[in-house]
Amino acid sequence: MTDIFTKEKRSWVMSRISGTNTKIDLKMEKMLGNAKHKFQMYPKMFGHPDFVIRSKRIAIFCDGDFWHGYKYYEKKRLAKKFWRDKIERNMNRDIVVSRKLRRDGWSVLRCWEHDINKNPGKCMRKINKKIQNRVGDFRS
Repeated sequence: MTDIFTKEKRSWVMSRISGTNTKIDLKMEKMLGNAKHKFQMYPKMFGHPDFVIRSKRIAIFCDGDFWHGYKYYEKKRLAKKFWRDKIERNMNRDIVVSRKLRRDGWSVLRCWEHDINKNPGKCMRKINKKIQNRVGDFRS
């Protein structure tokens, strides 16, 4: 099945999808704030994490279930090659970004959309545990 939009129209539609201030990002911002963690949202650094806790060198990504391929290989194959390619590129980029940040001394946490929405306590336990386990005061 072909796309119902022209290439130009599809590009315009995709450009309207926001990558910042998404519902899950705003929910995570509130969770981090309520926990009194000192964080930065959308820092200008490699990989564009959604949040960083610089004093502990922790990068936090809020990954949308669809866009980042939650249980991608367990689901029914998407009909359109465009979407398969897009999600697979996102998944591969996530791996590359996480590896590079870890090599550079960052601890990388990825929280899934469904966990942020339905089980925020799980995400905060993961973040709090990582904060407690990171020793030393990192400066960047």
